[in-house]
Amino acid sequence: MIVNSAYSLYPNPKQIGSDFLDGDPELFKISAPVPNPVIDFAEIYYNLPDESFAEIAIYNFAGIKVKSLTVNGGKGKVSFEAYDLQSGVYFVCLIYEGKNIDSKKLVKK
Repeated sequence: MIVNSAYSLYPNPKQIGSDFLDGDPELFKISAPVPNPVIDFAEIYYNLPDESFAEIAIYNFAGIKVKSLTVNGGKGKVSFEAYDLQSGVYFVCLIYEGKNIDSKKLVKK
């Protein structure tokens, strides 16, 4: 089987970061965790209106919140440790004014 090296199943972290920090992403959006699957650490990029606050929450498959990160408005990224997460599927959610605005899947190896 020949695989074209220009394409990958895994997103390029530099591309995701540049899309969120240098480009013009939609407001109230988060990126998929980078890297994904996660082993020890991950980064999540976000875009919020200026002078706003939100929460990036990580939920396990049963819907229980296992981590919570506060983020300030604007474009940015947040890093978090994943050592304490068990292997499995999680959901990363952007919570703004008590509502789930955007979510992405996280896989922990």
